[in-house]
Amino acid sequence: MPATKAYGAQSATSPIAPLTIERREPKTHDVQIEIKYCGVCHSDLHTARNEWGMTMYPVVPGHEIVGVVTAVGSHVKKFKVGDLAGIGCLVDSCRECDNCKDGLEQYCVNGMVGTYGGMEKMAVVPHTEDTVNLYWPTKILC
Repeated sequence: MPATKAYGAQSATSPIAPLTIERREPKTHDVQIEIKYCGVCHSDLHTARNEWGMTMYPVVPGHEIVGVVTAVGSHVKKFKVGDLAGIGCLVDSCRECDNCKDGLEQYCVNGMVGTYGGMEKMAVVPHTEDTVNLYWPTKILC
């Protein structure tokens, strides 16, 4: 697993500080990016402080991400190394339950995958048709 530098919290009371985290190896449908910019909104702060009671530590806030593609899986056709990519706040779901089939992945009964973790240097996310291939200001990806 590749290690990457990040800024995160080790607990609900610890400051946001530099740390190193492990990222999984990219799979066949994944896009790996070097993060250049990320937005941080109020939900990142609530998450870092465990104000919703479900944070798993360490946590890396920041979920509106723009970066440069550094690797793509063998089944990815829309992106190539060097492309700019933007990632919103939701990157994956089961894609099989009724909610997912109706385009409501945020209500996936089997669990959606959010993108908290923008304050790091690298992200690995599944490629979907919703992943944008343009430079967008990170605040509109939330």
